[in-house]
Amino acid sequence: MKTAISLFFFFWAILSFAQQGDGGTPMSSKFAFDPEILRVSFPQPDLETLALEDEQNDGKGIAPWRFGFVNPCQMNTSNSGTWFNIPNGGKLWLLELQCENALTVNVTFQNSRIPEGNQLFVYHPNRQFVLGKFTQNHLVDGQLGAELIQGDRAIVEYYVSPENSDNPGQIEIASITHGYRTASDFDRAFGTSGSCNMNVNCPDGVPYQNQRNSVVMLVSGSSGFCTGALINNTANDGKPYVLTARHCGSSGFANWIFRFNWQATACTNPGSSPTFQSLSGSVNRAGSNNNTFDMRLVEITGGLENGTVPASYNPFFAGWDNSGAVPPSTFCIHHPDGDIKKISFDDNPAVITQAMGSTVANSVWQVSWDRNTTTEPGSSGSPLFDNTGKIIGQLWGGGASCTNLSSPDYYGRVAMSWNPAGSTSATQLKFWLDPDNSGVTSMNGYPNDNPIALDASLAQGDNWPLTGTICGTSATPTLKITNLGSETITAVTISYTYTPGGTQQFNWTGSLGSGQSTNVQLPMQTFTNGSYTFNANITAVNGQTDENTNNNATSSNFSILSNGYNLNMELKLDCYGSEISWRLLNQNQNQTLSNGGPYQDNFTTQTIINQNWCLAEACYVLEINDSFGDGLSGGGTCQLLGSLQITESGAVLNQITSAQANFGNQKKLPFCLGSATNSLENYALESLEVSLFPNPTQGSLNLEFNQSGTKIIRLISPLGAEIFSAEASGTSWSHDASHLAQGLYLVQVQSGDQQQTLRFIKQ
Repeated sequence: MKTAISLFFFFWAILSFAQQGDGGTPMSSKFAFDPEILRVSFPQPDLETLALEDEQNDGKGIAPWRFGFVNPCQMNTSNSGTWFNIPNGGKLWLLELQCENALTVNVTFQNSRIPEGNQLFVYHPNRQFVLGKFTQNHLVDGQLGAELIQGDRAIVEYYVSPENSDNPGQIEIASITHGYRTASDFDRAFGTSGSCNMNVNCPDGVPYQNQRNSVVMLVSGSSGFCTGALINNTANDGKPYVLTARHCGSSGFANWIFRFNWQATACTNPGSSPTFQSLSGSVNRAGSNNNTFDMRLVEITGGLENGTVPASYNPFFAGWDNSGAVPPSTFCIHHPDGDIKKISFDDNPAVITQAMGSTVANSVWQVSWDRNTTTEPGSSGSPLFDNTGKIIGQLWGGGASCTNLSSPDYYGRVAMSWNPAGSTSATQLKFWLDPDNSGVTSMNGYPNDNPIALDASLAQGDNWPLTGTICGTSATPTLKITNLGSETITAVTISYTYTPGGTQQFNWTGSLGSGQSTNVQLPMQTFTNGSYTFNANITAVNGQTDENTNNNATSSNFSILSNGYNLNMELKLDCYGSEISWRLLNQNQNQTLSNGGPYQDNFTTQTIINQNWCLAEACYVLEINDSFGDGLSGGGTCQLLGSLQITESGAVLNQITSAQANFGNQKKLPFCLGSATNSLENYALESLEVSLFPNPTQGSLNLEFNQSGTKIIRLISPLGAEIFSAEASGTSWSHDASHLAQGLYLVQVQSGDQQQTLRFIKQ
């Protein structure tokens, strides 16, 4: 059933319990109008039949713990939803999805493409739970799985930037899942696991913080819950491999969701769902054959930073042991019933046996839980750690529960799925976890959870000047030494070179405990004009060879300009930093010398960006851009007006004052240094620039232009209707807007083939 609904957009602060995507504010948050958008509704599924099926499958190790019913569909930006033109020249596509009486909904996308500059968001209609922004970086083969949203409705919003008007991309919704097994509190199953389960941050779990950070909750097939763990490889490079169970899924890996850090901060359950972060998208790397070891290895591919899980997620890639040796005790970290992270303990040696219908002898570990702990459906795929914190297996199944604490669980053994006879790269772990073919039988976690004695790292210091162009004839670089080993460092020898130039040596002495850092300043070096390369390397620690040489070097490229000018740009942002970017251009505007932005949104305190340059005598143009089209003027609930100032030795070369903040989509600020005077007027007149004030206004509306001559001015309503048009000449124009109703309006100014669109709010 499809119906048109009224959706009121207003200026709102984002209150989110989850992080999935790059963050930011949906474009619709900047509007205050009441459009009609399409709602697509799906009927409630047959819950009685689903319950009977779940009773047969739960805990059998044959499928993930099902929480939802999948409604397949093929809705896209061409055949569904509602398109709107917006003031900055871009477009906005909106669609509301409803699953009648659902407890949660989640959306899966396919055949999608998001050109650079476009953005996808999914959020609850009350706008207090927002997923996104999603970009092409989050898509895997055109697919994406979005996290669960509480309630029975979700809104999909797709923004097409003005520069992509001829290249809008496409969004296609593959399915929407009706969550029918969910707690009434926020999110899937918070607090629904058995009461005997122990939160991972209880005192018993304190020694296993690294292992805790490796464990993730999985959403597979858009409707099932399992558990998995980041696992290390011998390259020690943070390759985002996740080990889980084969029965957790055999297809649709591109829309799998990986939820990080969903856990209580203390031993007791919090009063509401904890925050978490998510990544979506993966590729299958290996899976064991049927009825053997129930192993699945996938690699996360969506939303990565520098090829790995974002550092802000605090990831740990657990070590492993493939020797098959029986450990004296084991523990497991898992998401039972899709609940927050728990920990379980078997204080006795695990037993090697054959179970779960496996056709291979000695295929599984059998454990029986102690300390009144257990697992449940949803724990499937969770890692079994030995007493040293290394993974030795993944949960296949069993009968353990809070009502049956003595029933054993069974884990597929890493030793058996490592390199089984007749296996290929698609059916073994060795190919992926030992890419160097080292033949080692155990591996520590990454970052290293078993530090070596002598390990000093070298990096750029806190006051590091050797980048870009340096004004003057000398430089004094600062280096940072960090002790990553277990032994106190008292002496470090550093070899360094300036190319061109010879090798020099610097000796540091002091006392640096494990985990401590210190900044050291090298002697001042004088230079002539030109380009240089700096290299520094640790050659000795405490008079010995560093036991880890992978982090001993740092380098940079820089230039010396003896007669250069030191400039500063101070940019004060309004609330919407994600809309602002800038470029420093040469005098012909055909070369970008420096750039910055977009920045983070901030509705509480004003963000100030300070940028320094060393520039030669010449003319330049600073170009500042606002993707929404209202400059630095804030708007809505935003009370922050932005500004920009370029100075040299205290002298203001050019600026945008707070009164000029509403400059539209773009403003160019020309300036010259020294005796260079290349017709500044030509820069100013190159594009039409319009300033609007006051904004908001209760009556008078004033425009100022950087060009004289005839202009056509149009006043447009929020829904796109032209209210009136007028002609103006000169460099200013005023209008009495007191008769207008309260709301958001657009002003279009056209001069020849140039046009600027600005918005203002009538109070």
